[in-house]
Amino acid sequence: MSYLEQTKDFKGVADVFMRDPDLYGPLLQFIEAVMTRQSALTVAEREVIASYVSHINGCDFCVGVHHATLKSLKTDENVLGQLTDGPRSSAIDDRLKAVLTFAEKLTQDPHEVAPADITQLRSAGWDDQAIEDAINVVSLFAYVNRLVDATGVKGSPDYFAYVGDMLATQGYAPLIKMAARKAS
Repeated sequence: MSYLEQTKDFKGVADVFMRDPDLYGPLLQFIEAVMTRQSALTVAEREVIASYVSHINGCDFCVGVHHATLKSLKTDENVLGQLTDGPRSSAIDDRLKAVLTFAEKLTQDPHEVAPADITQLRSAGWDDQAIEDAINVVSLFAYVNRLVDATGVKGSPDYFAYVGDMLATQGYAPLIKMAARKAS
C-alpha cells in the first residue's frame, strides 16, 4: 500500500510515473539513456550496480525489480545469489568489483570520493566514460530509491517478474511511450 492518497492503489513506481507523465516523462528518457545506451558497462553490469545501490539504500522494491531484470537477462545464478555482497561477492569479476566498491562509497559517503577512487577504476580497466556512466547509475538510483520508498509502493514477485522481463527485453521504451500518450 502506498503512503500518499493519490498513489494508494499503485502497484509500483511505473504507476507513479504515469500519474504525472509531464513531470516523469523526461525522467524516464534519462533512465533509459543511463541504463541502456551504448557503454563499456553492459546493461547487465548497470543492472548489478542498480541492484546493489538499491540494496545499500534499503529499497526492496528496486532490488526486486532489478534482480528480476538480471534474471531475465540470464545472469549467472551465482551472481544473482550474491548481489547483496557487492564487491565482496566471489561470483563477480574484479573489474565490476572495482565499480561496486566505488558505487558503495558514492552511495554511503559521496563527500569522501577523491581522485584516488577514479584512479582505481582506471586501473581496473575502465575509461572515463564508463566511470561517468557508473556515476550516473549510482546517482539515478539515489533518487529513484527515495521516490519509491517515500511514496510507499511495494510491488510483488509477479510485478517484479513482469517489469524485469520488460526491462530486459525492451528497456524503458514502453514506459516512455505510455507517458507520451498520457502527457497533455
